[in-house]
Amino acid sequence: MTEDLHNLFFYPNTCHVCKSSGNETPLKKCSNCKMISYCGKEHQKQHWLQHKNVCRVLAEMLDETDKSNLLEGYQNASADDWIKAKTNLMLMVSIKLDRRLLPYEEEMFKFPRACAVCHETNLKLLTDCSSCPCASFCEKHKNDSNHDKICQMLSLCYDLDIATTVFIRHPPRNVVPYHTETAYLPGSIRNFIDLYMNEDKSLNVPSDIQIPHISEYLTRPLTLLYALERLEHPIGSTLTIHVIGANMIEVDGIEIWEILLHWIPTLTVLNIVLIGPELDSNSEKLECDICDCCNEKNMKLYLEMNGVLYKEYVVSECFVKPDIIVGYNLGIHECENIDSPNDSWSESIRSLPEQKCPFVLTSYTAEEAQKEHKRICDILQNNVTYLCCETNQFSSLRPHRDYENEGVYYQNQYVIIYRDFN
Repeated sequence: MTEDLHNLFFYPNTCHVCKSSGNETPLKKCSNCKMISYCGKEHQKQHWLQHKNVCRVLAEMLDETDKSNLLEGYQNASADDWIKAKTNLMLMVSIKLDRRLLPYEEEMFKFPRACAVCHETNLKLLTDCSSCPCASFCEKHKNDSNHDKICQMLSLCYDLDIATTVFIRHPPRNVVPYHTETAYLPGSIRNFIDLYMNEDKSLNVPSDIQIPHISEYLTRPLTLLYALERLEHPIGSTLTIHVIGANMIEVDGIEIWEILLHWIPTLTVLNIVLIGPELDSNSEKLECDICDCCNEKNMKLYLEMNGVLYKEYVVSECFVKPDIIVGYNLGIHECENIDSPNDSWSESIRSLPEQKCPFVLTSYTAEEAQKEHKRICDILQNNVTYLCCETNQFSSLRPHRDYENEGVYYQNQYVIIYRDFN
């Protein structure tokens, strides 16, 4: 595993460098920060240049307290208090370092070694799960039945993160046939993968790892296709899609959107406009590579990125009217006060009815979906109705660890489809 790759993620019960679990090799916590483990001195030395600044800050913070662990004292705290403790510690370290934390550094605080039930942090009192590298338990909670329900999925999270060493920039190969005209999407993303996506034998990775990885690329275009089917939305030769709140996740594997050119009989030009402040500001329209058959038919797939809020994009010179708008896992409801200066969504949401086109919104959970809908109604001061709010059969199959509930979540697991905002 390369240095850059092992710095992408963190698991509390593994050596940070080689990812061997404590069940395989005895691990030792860093004696200064008490947050990260290694299988031996050699790997600790190997990682020291990357870890030393964070380690110094954490050690200084420990010296200012009489605690053996900076998350000590939250045993049996409420879920909200535990989340706040982890988040506040992460923010304090980021401020002291005067930089954003790397992904694995954030995960050190999101997924610390602590009892998965009561948050006990005394290492001497903890026993690691024998089946996954994510969970530990105190003596009282070592037979926790709730963990049994997600243990296998947490193991899959680990296996998929390890597999990134193989999968980096390997979008799945598209073998969707052209224009079946009367065909509807299969009933689920898994059925779609079984029918249309080729397993890459060259990767030497089992199908139970490849399929969740493939689904992470497919979930966005297939969710959009599903919404178009539900809406019975007429599509001409050109389709322009606004993806709001977009980030680099949407950019990765953008070529897989070519599926829409294969699937929709009337479509010859697909314009994907990504809008979000986390993107590069470049608004230049790029022509994406497509297959030889699409080229022969003179089809086009265009990508445009705009690193601004949607409210800014709709009044800009580069604005192009959409045929449909989609937002993937936006978290509109997360700012509790819509009049707060920290609320970046209200004005953008108010611009949606002006576009006079359908809007598709996804979320991680059913509860979040309902909160998103309520927030939209509050912002628009209108009890708008949706065509459907349901479990998305085209959500990703790849689990991600959830630091808030100690479980897992899936990209686009729930979908809300609005025909309009009347």
